[in-house]
Amino acid sequence: MDSVNIIDFTQTIAELKGIIAEEDDHAEQRRLSKILHKFEFLQQIQQKSKRTKSDVKKAMSITCYKSLAYCCGLTKDCMMRDSCRQALGVDDETYVEVKERMIWQMLKMQ
Repeated sequence: MDSVNIIDFTQTIAELKGIIAEEDDHAEQRRLSKILHKFEFLQQIQQKSKRTKSDVKKAMSITCYKSLAYCCGLTKDCMMRDSCRQALGVDDETYVEVKERMIWQMLKMQ
């Protein structure tokens, strides 16, 4: 897979836990804890040998628009999109191919 393996979930989770422990602002602790939970969940999904439809939906719900179908193209950096792709095993080529097919399908419906 191309850039899918860019996020070390274990390292990212450990770093977030350290930042949360040092944070004095409770609102910021809550915000960071939510992000931590997302990465922990994605790590669990990535480690599964077989993913369920529910796993896929939950993983995609972490993205901005709740689906990889609506995420930005690969020319823009997006940690949540790429974390989701990594957890689900979606490589660059597949991601671009499916998004392009989706666009053409939408245009046929108009």
